[in-house]
Amino acid sequence: MASNRARVVVIGSGVGGAGCAALLAERGFDVTVLERNSFAGGKAASFEKEGFTYDTGVHAVGSGDKGPLGEINRRVGGDLTWALIEWNRICLGDRVAHYSLDYGSDDSIHHILEDIGVLPENHDDCYVCFRELATVKPPAEMAVLDETPLKDYVDRFTDDPMFHQMINATCGMLIVVTYFTGSAGEFIYCFAGMAENRSLSYPRGGMGAIADSYIAALERMGGRIEYGRRVEDILIEGGKVVGVEAGGTFPADAVVSNAGLQPTVKMARDHLSAEYVDGAMKYRSSYGAVSVKYALDAPVVPYPMTLWLPDLADEEALSKYVGIMYPVPSIPDPDLAPPGCQLVLAGAVLSPDPKKVDLDRQVLDRIEATMEHLHPGIEDHVIWKLRTDVAYTAGISGRDLGEVVGLSQDFRQVGRNRPDPRMPIEGLFIVGADAGGRGIGTEMAGESAINVSEMVSHFLTL
Repeated sequence: MASNRARVVVIGSGVGGAGCAALLAERGFDVTVLERNSFAGGKAASFEKEGFTYDTGVHAVGSGDKGPLGEINRRVGGDLTWALIEWNRICLGDRVAHYSLDYGSDDSIHHILEDIGVLPENHDDCYVCFRELATVKPPAEMAVLDETPLKDYVDRFTDDPMFHQMINATCGMLIVVTYFTGSAGEFIYCFAGMAENRSLSYPRGGMGAIADSYIAALERMGGRIEYGRRVEDILIEGGKVVGVEAGGTFPADAVVSNAGLQPTVKMARDHLSAEYVDGAMKYRSSYGAVSVKYALDAPVVPYPMTLWLPDLADEEALSKYVGIMYPVPSIPDPDLAPPGCQLVLAGAVLSPDPKKVDLDRQVLDRIEATMEHLHPGIEDHVIWKLRTDVAYTAGISGRDLGEVVGLSQDFRQVGRNRPDPRMPIEGLFIVGADAGGRGIGTEMAGESAINVSEMVSHFLTL
């Protein structure tokens, strides 16, 4: 435990910020979280409407209690619990492959390849590739795979078009980039980790329950959170952080920013080298997303989670519909909807630029057309429907872009090429999906929270 009650200010209560704050409070530091919104969780928050609890985005958690989010919860004595998503499905047009929690087993792989329509003559090569993608790799091999595009990796095994489409779609679901630029190492870390842990899950109470659990633990340990506090400036003297300005001055011995690398750099740029600023601004962001959230008066969708893409050979389908991921959180957690009702969250990825309003509207229209195509009559059961665009995500996160994850898990900027959480200003750190860490979205933020809490603790106890 820290003996001098060093003061830490955490900017933002997304999963990374909330997790890091709770971990630092558990170590005995005096922790204050400043949150610009009136709620915790950022892009992984939840809200209530007419008896339904829905998320800001479209989520699932790859390893649930067995991953970093569960680990943080145990360390801080949180009350977070999980519901398993027993199986999900990937649909390429009319072809449907079912993924059980044990999808890395031999029988499951063979069934998936057959169901998705892999050509018989390519089956063995696709099996080997799938097996490799679902197997955890040693660090030395991962270092090479990190800097390899996923498509290039799959090309080594097969050119089967259905297999390639399936892996590209899965890449978009897991790390929100295409397999043309997505890192093979990062994809394997996520895909193989899920296969090993067999714990695809959804947090009971909605995604917002993750940050809420961490913040509750923070407060039990004497830390605090202040809502409606937009940080205007990071205060730096003599090359060392001394606090932040957020409608008042908050002194600090260390500042941990969950606002993202680039927004944090903008707040501190007068104290950073031009070379560092230029390098930070060149990092690419993940795709953005739009979503349609359905509150239904009956169980219309029988599947807990689906990834659907139109048949690439069907020109009519390509002109009308759009690839979507649509979990039904009220299947693993029935308390998210009133009795007899259902909550469905359907999302599609696209540019993170919030200014492309017309594109967002077109894709939202296509999501609704796709859902009606897949589940005829769904509109007849709508109690309410909420459409969220890229500007909605940008507004919640306070960033210029409405990216889903943060910095893209591009093969040029993962692993050793991910930004160092320790900024070149003494006592200033970044946490979350932009800083170190691996995994699927919120889990990457959770892993970062664990790593950064250890870095900050070391810095403050030297």
